Amino acid sequence: MVVDSCVDQEDGTISGLEYLRALGVDTNRDVHMIVGTHAHDDHFAGIASFFEACQSATFVVSDALTNEEFMALLGADAEIPKPARYSSYSEYRRIFEIAESRKEKNGLRPLKRATEGRNLLNLPASGDFPRVAITALSPSEHAKTRALRALAAQSPEINARRGKVPALNPNDASVALWVEVGDVRILLGADLLVGPLGCGWQAIVASFTPDAPASLYKVAHHGGESSHHQPAWDKLLIDNPVAVMAPYRRGRIDQPQPSDITRILSLTDRAYTTAVGTPTPSRAVRRETSKLGTLARNARSVWGKVGQVRARCTPEKGNWEIESFPPAGRLR
Repeated sequence: MVVDSCVDQEDGTISGLEYLRALGVDTNRDVHMIVGTHAHDDHFAGIASFFEACQSATFVVSDALTNEEFMALLGADAEIPKPARYSSYSEYRRIFEIAESRKEKNGLRPLKRATEGRNLLNLPASGDFPRVAITALSPSEHAKTRALRALAAQSPEINARRGKVPALNPNDASVALWVEVGDVRILLGADLLVGPLGCGWQAIVASFTPDAPASLYKVAHHGGESSHHQPAWDKLLIDNPVAVMAPYRRGRIDQPQPSDITRILSLTDRAYTTAVGTPTPSRAVRRETSKLGTLARNARSVWGKVGQVRARCTPEKGNWEIESFPPAGRLR
């Protein structure tokens, strides 16, 4: 299973796809499922190309974003000149086109919608390999209702509002996942927020009780405070779990903040990040900055080298082995 995608800003490659190919994975045959947790570029860029390369895969989208209103937004986006187009909408449109062509070609059901409690993948035990089950924990029914209302209220008049597509916060409809492999449990938090009552982590804690806690957690929303819900840590995770995360540096406020790091390290001493510290500007960036002189005093390098944290364990033992590839490392 592949969850989300990103594009290397230095060479334009799709990092996850390159990684699988380097491992010798037959992407046409061996990838069962691709999950697009939500429509933000740092999770969604390049994911249509990923889907295209995985001929046997089902694509999973949030149930809150696959409805008539969202399709209308896709139609509007198709008429917008490319430089002004929201790239996440373009990715969605390509995904739906690929899915439709596969359905006509071989009768597959290439799309699946994620909603709270829905089983997305169930592979029975085979030989020495245990059962695998993937369950969507979100979006909740209330989150879907809120998304529908927001979309309906902002549906564009294509001719009157050409060049402007109304924006939603896709984090509200983000797909968190519960993964079971034998006795191992994994929680993948996407960018899910705490949310209002009936949504986000509050809804998950209220509706989902696992048979055993997870030993590994992909920390939600880059470790930001808006995604931290202590009851979720208490109910869904073991004490001192492995926690992996990626920072975010393109917004007005970087995540995680120092206070976020302190909070995470108070909950586990096994936390890892895909980039330690701040990005080192490339030679080209330094050269252009020097040309700008005082105009560049507020410039900063947001595009750094892609780091990687790799967590592996065997289903029967469940002891995680962590490798990090620079600039990744322990959260500190």
